[in-house]
Amino acid sequence: MHPLVDTLIMAMNATANPSETPAAANSSTQNGPVLWTVRDVADYARCSTRHVSNLRNQGLPFRKTGRLVRFSPEAVKRWFED
Repeated sequence: MHPLVDTLIMAMNATANPSETPAAANSSTQNGPVLWTVRDVADYARCSTRHVSNLRNQGLPFRKTGRLVRFSPEAVKRWFED
C-alpha cells in the first residue's frame, strides 16, 4: 500500500478522544506525521463537523489529498489558542 494511504488510515483509526493527544499525533512515523480527520477536530473542539468546515473557511489550517481533508494536530491546537 502507498505510504500516504497508510498514514491516512492510521489517522482515521486514531483514539476516540483526540483532545488527549495520542503520543503518535505528536511524532512522525516512517511514512510521515499522523493527521486528524474532520471528526477528530470536531471531537477536540467539541463541535459539529459542519462547524469544522466553517472554521476552515475562517482560516483553520488544513491539507487536502484529493478529496480527503486532514489537519495537523499541532496546527489545530495553535489556531485554537490564538
